[in-house]
Amino acid sequence: MYELFDNYLSLKEVMWKVAVYVRLSREDEKDEKYKGQSESIENQINFLKKVVQNNGWTLVDIYKDDGYTGTNFERPAFKRMIEDIENGKINLVITKDLSRLGRDYIETGSYVEKYFPSKNIRYIAVNDNIDTFDKKNSNNDMTPFKSVINDMYAKDISSKVRTALLTKAIEGECIKSFLPYGYKKDEKDKNKILIDENVADVVRQIFDLYKSGKSKKQIADYLNASNIITPLKYKNENTNYYNPNKNNTYKWNSTVINKILRDRIYVGDLVQLKYTKVNYKVKKTVKVPSKEQIVILNHHPNIIERNTFETVKEMLDKQTNEWNYSNRKKHLLAGLVFCKCGSRITYSLNHGKISKCICSNYKKYGKKFCKNVHIREDELINKVTESLRNNIEKHFNMKDLDYSKLNKRTNENYKNILYWKKKKEDLCKIISNLYEDKLAGAISLDTFTELVKKYEEQKKEYIQKLKLLENKQASSNNKMNMNQKEAENIMEKILSFEEINENNKSLVFKLIDRIVIDDKDISIQYKFSIIK
Repeated sequence: MYELFDNYLSLKEVMWKVAVYVRLSREDEKDEKYKGQSESIENQINFLKKVVQNNGWTLVDIYKDDGYTGTNFERPAFKRMIEDIENGKINLVITKDLSRLGRDYIETGSYVEKYFPSKNIRYIAVNDNIDTFDKKNSNNDMTPFKSVINDMYAKDISSKVRTALLTKAIEGECIKSFLPYGYKKDEKDKNKILIDENVADVVRQIFDLYKSGKSKKQIADYLNASNIITPLKYKNENTNYYNPNKNNTYKWNSTVINKILRDRIYVGDLVQLKYTKVNYKVKKTVKVPSKEQIVILNHHPNIIERNTFETVKEMLDKQTNEWNYSNRKKHLLAGLVFCKCGSRITYSLNHGKISKCICSNYKKYGKKFCKNVHIREDELINKVTESLRNNIEKHFNMKDLDYSKLNKRTNENYKNILYWKKKKEDLCKIISNLYEDKLAGAISLDTFTELVKKYEEQKKEYIQKLKLLENKQASSNNKMNMNQKEAENIMEKILSFEEINENNKSLVFKLIDRIVIDDKDISIQYKFSIIK
């Protein structure tokens, strides 16, 4: 260990073993202050190497963190430098300025005021004239204040980045670094999303398999057995994505399948800003409420038809294809059937032969909470099939397709568009009148400037609302045309219905909302209004 020194002359007598530390974050590169090359990694290195040479010090190593934020100290080169300090290889750390060491004023202060002194390490920030071993240097007293300013700068940059991303998202620009499996970015326009036909059929197959009644695990097993490349491996091989988990086995699993089945990007909708950082100092992200996410409908070509996606979503929400216990048996109406008490119905084999319905509450808590139902699986399916046949014959006809509800929603949206257009036009007239009042001397320049600024901000808000409504209107128009064709296909399937089986399971979910069992009696809640 080295002794502390009381004057500058004695500092010159020590053989200083120097660590040159340089850092530049992606946010710094984008900021006006750092444009040009003044703060580039290479310029920092060249500048600090000259300082080391001019003072006759020994350069031990250069520690470079390129692309790492200063708001936390989980940086590979910085951590390597700390290891070398612990091993006694270094006794002086030098940076171009204090912000290169870090921008979090608490942690930066901890290193400068506590850690470096405890290890007898001299720290120099050249441009800030900070030298922790020069006791005559008054700039050392300013270190805490500079750290706070650097922290505030980091907060400001973070706020600017968030605002920029929000603006781009509202305008329909794709701000995703990597697109989900099945899509790719246009090489000529990074904001344009294209279907990746190399793997798009795999996505279609996943939806078809789930819709036909296969579980997520069964789909994953099938894809693994077929040696279909996984989304993560495909991304590693076709993009510059860095996978930190080098031991990944690249296997399909239920989690991956579930993520694909629930992603709205496959119907052409762009959903952005689904997650946000807790704050500018913490990397942890939290999910943004659905109503606050930015959604642009029909933004890009779809891989999956919207009707198929909605059916699959309903099946997922009701967990119709998942069963986790050995005494439960897969059954055709899983997720639709409930006991009168409100709990789900599960199926269990009686003596290994006949499958019977069991109330979940009865099974868990006994007769005090619910009486058990007394109907077998085959009885239930027969009753539901018979009811379906009768209602299809009674209520369905190809001539009865009705889009009044969709038209109503479209008309309401159109009324909103007219409303906000009128608001915008009124605002433009107000601004125009203000110009005339200013020219006539009716209002002062300060009042004019203040009012115009206020109304221009309102105008931007109206324009953003109009853009979202117009996108929604375009989506509704497209959906109306698409639904006509889809409904005709669905109607053909309905009219050809004979019995409930694995192949028409998704059709049953389009027609039935809920089946309630009261002992041996059943009541079926239909949702024909959605189809008709």
